[in-house]
Amino acid sequence: SQKLALDYLGIPCESTQCEIDKYAVNAYNQIHGETENLGDICKVDETKLSYYDLITYSFPCIDVSCAGLQKGLNKDSGTRSSLLWECERIIKAVKPKYLLMENVKNLVGKQHKHNFIAWLDTLDALGYNNYWQVLNAKDYGVPQNRERVFVVSIRKDIQQGYTFPEK
Repeated sequence: SQKLALDYLGIPCESTQCEIDKYAVNAYNQIHGETENLGDICKVDETKLSYYDLITYSFPCIDVSCAGLQKGLNKDSGTRSSLLWECERIIKAVKPKYLLMENVKNLVGKQHKHNFIAWLDTLDALGYNNYWQVLNAKDYGVPQNRERVFVVSIRKDIQQGYTFPEK
């Protein structure tokens, strides 16, 4: 949970979620307290959103995970993983300073990397410098072997350059 990491770092934040799974909403609220839920991201009116300095996002990994169905995440494909592309209009409308994305390692695997690169190109066109790396939770004090792709995007008018933390 990105919000939990920000809390641990002492960075105050308010969170909003886009989630349709009632169990996921309940779990999030149990950890973070009652949190505004905008529901289905496909139905969010981006013109009515508040400004956020940071947007953290992920998307269902079922269609890109090695353990999943491998249906992919092509734009407008209707797969659950293609919900990534809904983030584009949110980011375009809000234009936050920073973005943080996390998802499974196979997102940069041979079968899906073209969509990952297309996503980075989209963010670049929206005015972001993007930095990505595969990180393993075990290298950062978490007792599990869990590799994930992280993308840090910084609005081009804010900063050039980002370095991921050392193991």
